[in-house]
Parts: sequence; C-alpha cells; structure tokens
Amino acid sequence: MHFLVIKVDSIKKKDSNDSGSKIITALILSFSGGLIILASTVMNLIIIIQNLGFTSIFEKISLSSELKVSIPLYATTSSLSILLMIIAALLLRKGYSKTACFPCALSVIFGLLSAIVPVLMKLPVEHIYLYISSIGAILMGVAGIISVRIPQERRIKYMTPLEISLTAIFSAITAVVTGVVGSAFPSPTGGYTHIGDAIIFIASLLFGVKIGFLVGAIGPTVADLAVGYPRWFVTVVAHGVEGLIAGFGKKRNIVIQAILCAVGGFFMTLTYFYVNIFIKGYPVAIISFYRDLFGQVGLSLIITMILIKPIEKTVGKMMKM
Repeated sequence: MHFLVIKVDSIKKKDSNDSGSKIITALILSFSGGLIILASTVMNLIIIIQNLGFTSIFEKISLSSELKVSIPLYATTSSLSILLMIIAALLLRKGYSKTACFPCALSVIFGLLSAIVPVLMKLPVEHIYLYISSIGAILMGVAGIISVRIPQERRIKYMTPLEISLTAIFSAITAVVTGVVGSAFPSPTGGYTHIGDAIIFIASLLFGVKIGFLVGAIGPTVADLAVGYPRWFVTVVAHGVEGLIAGFGKKRNIVIQAILCAVGGFFMTLTYFYVNIFIKGYPVAIISFYRDLFGQVGLSLIITMILIKPIEKTVGKMMKM
C-alpha cells in the first residue's frame, strides 16, 4: 500500500513537471512570436512612410484620408495580435490552459491579418517583413497547440447576467459622455477630447478587469462610430486595455487606484501616439500625446478620484440589499 502511494505521488510530480515545462515552452514561443510581429510591423511602417516620399517620422506627415485609415489598420491588427497573445499567456500562467487557447487562436488570426492587410490595402511595404510576421504568427500557433495538451487546473468564471447588464449600462453611459463631450471639443490635431475615460475608470474600479476591459472597448468605439471618427478600431485596443489595467484597482486603496488608472490612461495615450506618429509625424503626434495625457486622462482621473469612494459605498450598500 505504501509503495502504491509513493508511485502515485511520483506520477503526479512527473505530470506536474511536464506541465510546467510545456507552459514555459508555450510562453517562450508566444512572446517570441509577439516580438517578431511587433518588430517587423514597426520596420514596415517606417518603410511605408519613406516610400510615400517623407524623409522620416520626425517631420510633419500629410497623408490622404484613405492612408490615414489603412496605415493605422495595419498597426492595429498587429497590436491586437500581441495583446491577445499577452492575455493568452496570462491565462496559461494562471492555470487556464484550455481557456488560453481561444485568445491564442485569435492572436494567430490577427498576426496573419497583419501580413495580409498591407497587401489588400496596397501599402508600399517590404514583403520580407510580412513573411517574418507570418513566422511570428506560426510560433504563437505552436504555443496554442502546446496549451491544448496541458491539463487545465482551474475552471474559468465567465460573465454572470449581472456583469453583462453592468457592462451594457456603463458602455452606454461611456458612449454618450464620450460622444457628446467629444462633439463639443474637437481637437485641432485630429480626433476629439472628452471625459469618457472617467466612466471607464469608475466601472473598472467598481467591478474589476472583465467589465473594465469590455466597457473600455465597447463604449468609446460606439461613440467613435456615432461621431464619425474613422480610426475607431484603434479605440478597441487603446481604451480596452486602459479599462483592463484600471480594473486591477478593484477594492484597493485610493492611492493604488489612482496609480492604476494613470497607468491605464498612459497606455491609452501611448497607443494613439504609436499610431499618430506614422500618419501625422512626431511633431503633431507629441502634441496629441500631451493633450490626451494631461487634458483627457488628467481631467478624467480627477473626476474619478472625487467620485469613486462615495460611489463604492453606495454600490456596496445596494449589493447587500
């Protein structure tokens, strides 16, 4: 009997070691694939600007309306691939191996799209970098295949009906606040300035990362479509991750909440800066960056910090009723 117990324990230990090595391998492959896609995309974006007749991204760039959509679309597909890869890696690291396969599969799809979109849009790219992006997507695909073979340690909790309702409500509020305020304050450098980030921050701090991400991705995107902002697809990444990061501040003290909201807001402004630098040039992009960071995010952060604790108390009482 004692021998059987030892044998079972040794088998479990071996399985655990095998799973650990597979997780490490999958993480290395996925991050390697993401870095390859990022590097090849940036190189191609620089080449696109040069082939369009501009010396570098450090001068003012004037493009047609069509190019102002197609170039950001190319940048966004690769960014979505990397973002989904990071989400898959986090799920895998937490023991949700089977669940991680879904964002991993999407990351592969967007990775391949990042190699296809420039061709469909007839952008002046170097095809060698598109082939390299495809290799990055294949590496992430192999990581997904490895993940399928790892036993899932935990069962993931999907959204409850209450969470779905809260997401819909806060997304609607975010869309209205973003669209109404944004229409009143268009930016001279393109786009518009608003305080919709305050609603994203509040939703994230109250209900966590899932609702924060969805409200950030859905609400401002609906506003962009309503206002007629052509690069709405950038918003999905920028504001979605902004809400995701802020969501880690749920039930934390106000200092931690302020820091996480600021980090989320900084990521959002950095995302738009990354896109703007290739369609407007560095001089205009840096002006937009400071406007977004200190105007839009700064004001939204102040509003959030004033309102969040009273709202938390009110919501807490309502949940106990």
